[in-house]
Amino acid sequence: MTSASAWAAPLIELLGLAHPPVAITFDTQPATSSDSGLPAQPAGCCFWEPAQRQSLDTRAADHANCSTGSYTHGLIDMATAASGADTAALISSGWITPADFDLVGRLPFRPTSIRYEPLTVAASPDIVLVQLSPASLMTLQGACPDLRLATRPQCQIIPLAYSGQIAVSPGCAVSRARTGLPAQEMTCALPAASLPTVIDRLRQAVAADQTAADYAAADRRRFATLD
Repeated sequence: MTSASAWAAPLIELLGLAHPPVAITFDTQPATSSDSGLPAQPAGCCFWEPAQRQSLDTRAADHANCSTGSYTHGLIDMATAASGADTAALISSGWITPADFDLVGRLPFRPTSIRYEPLTVAASPDIVLVQLSPASLMTLQGACPDLRLATRPQCQIIPLAYSGQIAVSPGCAVSRARTGLPAQEMTCALPAASLPTVIDRLRQAVAADQTAADYAAADRRRFATLD
């Protein structure tokens, strides 16, 4: 069986990624390493970018500054999330309603630890995150037309991918402000188990796109000579 780390290079090449894919692994047992010096972050999504370069073992306390993210990651229940001052601020702003919150995806279990790391060093991840440009989203959608465009909050792409869906988020105002995600990029969560199939479909989609683009480019040149 091919190691998950072997799929990093084809993902980068086929999707034209500007950033390395990130692997997320959930464990119901205590983490084998201790990142006691892990810098505090305003939300779990803030671990995504540094995990492009290093492995980060996190626990519930490391996600506790964001009630919404703690809820989507199965770390707290709905009542606890709803009682958070940060949740109250989001609801009072009109950014999300209590009814919206009821529909937000959530992991079906409570992980003891969550590891974020470059896909190139991951052993058996649950989810793979990639940052997409509009062009790479076009390619991925052509390969996997059943992918899901998720509503806010952005972090619910994690439980959606865990459930087996390819989930893309255009970002949400809260996560973009906290992470500094560039306006021209969006985040996609892929079920790690689907990577072999996704790669095969991407190869077919990229080849088809190139053939179609070559035809369209020739057509453009033909019409340009008529000016």
